[in-house]
Amino acid sequence: MLNIKPEYWTKKTGEEFVVLTREDFEKVEEMLEDAGLARVLARARRDEADAPTVSLADVKRRLGRAAKPAPRSGRPARRREA
Repeated sequence: MLNIKPEYWTKKTGEEFVVLTREDFEKVEEMLEDAGLARVLARARRDEADAPTVSLADVKRRLGRAAKPAPRSGRPARRREA
């Protein structure tokens, strides 16, 4: 949950402002950016829902590269010198 502490200021003219600390402003800015990117991603998924797909194995086959099995441990596979 976003926890910010806004201050509300009013000018003599009646114009109102909200004042945030830099940290709170950056939290809000990041949240708005994330929400915008989520909308873009959702729209792209919806627009491309019926688009044809190609598996990674097919892409590798088309490029002439054999699919290599993933290493068993979390470490990358070691290359053997010939």
